Amino acid sequence: MDENPYIKFSNIYIIPTFHSRIEFAKLVRIALFKVFPDVIAVELPNNVQEEVIEAVERLPFLSLIGFADTLNPKKLNFIPIDPGDSIMEGIRIGLEHNIPIGFIDLSVSEYLPPSFKLPDDYAINQIGLYKFYQQISDYFKKENRHKKNALRNKVNLEDFLRNQENVNNEYDYLEKDILREKYMAAHLLKMMPLYHRILLIIGMAHWDNVKYYLENPQEVEDVELDLIPHKYVKIYNIKGSDARFLLRELPYHTYKWMNFRNKFSKKRLESVETPEELYEILNSYNKIELINKILIKAKYDYEEEFKEFVDLHKLKTLFQYSRNLSLTDQRLLPNLYQLLIASKNIVDDDYAWKVLEKATKYPYDDESDNYETLKMRTEGAFDPSGRYIKLRRHHPYSYGKEQEVPLKERPKEKYPGEWKDKWEEGKDFTVSWPPEDILEEDYFAFIRKKTIKNLKNQRIKIEEFKSSLMDGIAIKETIRNWAFKKKIYVQNIQQIQGKIDTLVVIFDKDDGEVEKYPYKLTWWSEHDRESDMAFYSTNPGDYIIGPGITHVEVGGLLSIFPAIFLRPIFDFYMDYEYRDTKNKAERLLKAAIIYSKERYIAYVAKEPPRKYFYSLAGKKNRELVYIPVDNFSKESLKTIKHIHILAGRDKRKIAHNYIFLNE
Repeated sequence: MDENPYIKFSNIYIIPTFHSRIEFAKLVRIALFKVFPDVIAVELPNNVQEEVIEAVERLPFLSLIGFADTLNPKKLNFIPIDPGDSIMEGIRIGLEHNIPIGFIDLSVSEYLPPSFKLPDDYAINQIGLYKFYQQISDYFKKENRHKKNALRNKVNLEDFLRNQENVNNEYDYLEKDILREKYMAAHLLKMMPLYHRILLIIGMAHWDNVKYYLENPQEVEDVELDLIPHKYVKIYNIKGSDARFLLRELPYHTYKWMNFRNKFSKKRLESVETPEELYEILNSYNKIELINKILIKAKYDYEEEFKEFVDLHKLKTLFQYSRNLSLTDQRLLPNLYQLLIASKNIVDDDYAWKVLEKATKYPYDDESDNYETLKMRTEGAFDPSGRYIKLRRHHPYSYGKEQEVPLKERPKEKYPGEWKDKWEEGKDFTVSWPPEDILEEDYFAFIRKKTIKNLKNQRIKIEEFKSSLMDGIAIKETIRNWAFKKKIYVQNIQQIQGKIDTLVVIFDKDDGEVEKYPYKLTWWSEHDRESDMAFYSTNPGDYIIGPGITHVEVGGLLSIFPAIFLRPIFDFYMDYEYRDTKNKAERLLKAAIIYSKERYIAYVAKEPPRKYFYSLAGKKNRELVYIPVDNFSKESLKTIKHIHILAGRDKRKIAHNYIFLNE
């Protein structure tokens, strides 16, 4: 691997770059200590230099510079001040180390080259910049070399500069590329005799043609290099919450890059004694490790909120799946879309939301009103007055099609505490959400069917075949004994007399010193397709997900279908009736025995109930059927373990915007 972070031409040290990619920003930082440049030249026009430097100096707050040749623009060309961009890194280094900065690009309006997919720049870590550039350069030559060669003598830079206000729109993107490349070459030709070492940061698509003009200076006219100022140039503030619409890296990567730069500041790097130590520090920023951190931090948050454990096997599968998704898209590292798809499929949507929160985290926000704030979206931006502005990047190359986040957007509070206020207003009139009720009732029906099936399996007798096949041949028993006894065995299935109308599911007995599930409620059915239900859970209002909409985790529940108008079993005046129970779980079980109208009662828990309750059930001519909770998948149990409570019937109209069911 070639470790040089640049390509050398005469006294110019070039970093051909993909814009807004941290791997190239790393190369700029390494090149500083290998080249010690006298000047840093960047691919930006000099008629926005003041605004760019001002915006760079306000980092880590994000900025966007919009410019146009009209005072009241409907469309803006814009330059994102991306902390992970190699050009912005070059400007920051110049400002920090007092190195002159040259803005050498030509400003052209309506510059709209077609975007194309670029390869994953993470490959630079393995093959080096030079080999990476050779591969990409071959692609650019194949696509545009013949067209550019034919146009070189047809466009005149001096004529363009003299009449740019009138002729700007007469050129196509390739002609404008050639004009820009001639202009940059003219700038560099004037700089080369003045400086001993020039560090040039330029788009990878442009360097070959700029090099051609440097080798053939007679084709670059001697022109005045000062540009006509734009009539509209403005610095906009971008909120951290909109970072993913501005940045081309994951905002979490950019945030960590900012932390990395702060940790290894100029003062810290000056204390390094050997080149090996320096390069080890500069190469310690690794995006693979950051992706792992995103997934692991999301796991911890998910487990804390939903009390669902994401085991190491599932986490390993998640890593492999996200890697495979990226490879199918010919990428080395997964992007945001692929991370979310993997998270949804391996865990669930709630975990994917945690991944989205971590991956798009950019915590820096400018609370002052020094700059107008643009609200960013994928397709453009909105100014403070709500006017839509179409945005066109100064550097338009893409790194794959912009894909929508595969999660429904969750609305945000209009003001801090809005949702909590709505809850407090209607918390005395709580109701459930009907679509969720349907899923719960379906799951209760599934438990009842599974319980009956278990009962039937327990009552199958295996007998030797004599005169009747009874309920069919017992295949396993016959095979097991055939070699020795040469006999056929048959099944005798005893019929189950009775049904199940009552079930109890206990996730946690909650009999520790600290009460984890303090909220107790009895819910009555609203129609004949619902069951009566009693449960204990976490306090509603602790986790608000919408205006008057709260999420709770259930510790244990009782369901009776058909409904019988269940008495409120947790009310204080019922304490005497349940004096023989030790905790809330046993209270639910005794209520099931008291109110059940059918013979069998399903009891799902980690361990069977006390023998006392089997006796009590027998006295009532009832039979408890215990099923270990581990017989059910954790994912399916979430249907009844995590439910939502609404503060009033009016919240049912809007609940679908905040509750997303995994149907």
